[in-house]
Order: sequence, then C-alpha cells, then structure tokens
Amino acid sequence: MTSNKTLQNNQHTSHELAIGAPLEDYLPYQLFRIVNRLTLNLKSDLRPAGITLSRWRTLSVLTASDGRSMGELAACMVIEQPALSRIVDQLARDGLVTKHIASDDNRVVRVYLTATGKRTFKTIRPLELRHYERAIEGFSHADLERLNMLLSRLWDNLGRTQV
Repeated sequence: MTSNKTLQNNQHTSHELAIGAPLEDYLPYQLFRIVNRLTLNLKSDLRPAGITLSRWRTLSVLTASDGRSMGELAACMVIEQPALSRIVDQLARDGLVTKHIASDDNRVVRVYLTATGKRTFKTIRPLELRHYERAIEGFSHADLERLNMLLSRLWDNLGRTQV
C-alpha cells in the first residue's frame, strides 16, 4: 500500500522537478527503471534460448494476434518500421514467421507465426511469466486493475502528444 507521503512526493510539478526534486519522484524515470530492470532480467534468461528481446517482443505480439500487418506490428511494438523489417526478416529466415501479401491490398504485408514460431514462444513463455509474477508479487487484483487503468491513461495522454 502506498503511503500518503509517497503520494505527496510523487505529485511534484515539472518546475519542482526541474529545480531538483528527487529523481525517484519523477514518473518517467520510475517507468524507465522498471522497464530496464524487466528487460535486463528477461534478456539474461532468453540468451541461452538464442532469442533476443526484439524477437521475443515480435513473437509475443503475434501470439496475441497473429497475422498483423507490418504497420500494425510496428505500432504495437512502438518500433520504427525499418528496424521491424530486419527483425521479421531474421525470424522468417529462421522459420519462425512467414510473410504474406494481404489478399485485399497488395501494399500490405502480413506476418504469421509458423508452427516452429508457436513452439518456440511456448518454450520461452515461462521465462517471461516468472519475471511478471515476481514484478506483481504483493499486488491485489484491484491494485493490478487500477495500475493497468492508470498506465492506459498515460499511454493515451502520450498518444495525443505531437512528436
């Protein structure tokens, strides 16, 4: 449970942060640290399986929704399309995905998991879930629902921002 002091500390204005409020109270810094910790932990587990984080992310997205277009994949993964193209080409070369031109629009390439890709993801999924379980330890179902709602709101706010 978060204390009132912690809540108050996390409500610094951008001006207060600019003049020296503790970095730990800066939400982007907290998010960056969490993502990097998860990434480093997962990366070390995936290395023996020969899977990079980029390949794991691509397999994860396709497992959730197979047959996405390259544009949809790039948007979902928050990655630039040229970088994604290299990852998908490597996955296709290794027999984990296939690429097909969409039947309704020959400008669109859709990416599908192969049986090998599905098996590979199923093999590495427990590694990911172990880190997820560790991260949410001590959270109630209500805590997780609230956290997901707040993170979705942050995502929506950032989506409105002009880049």
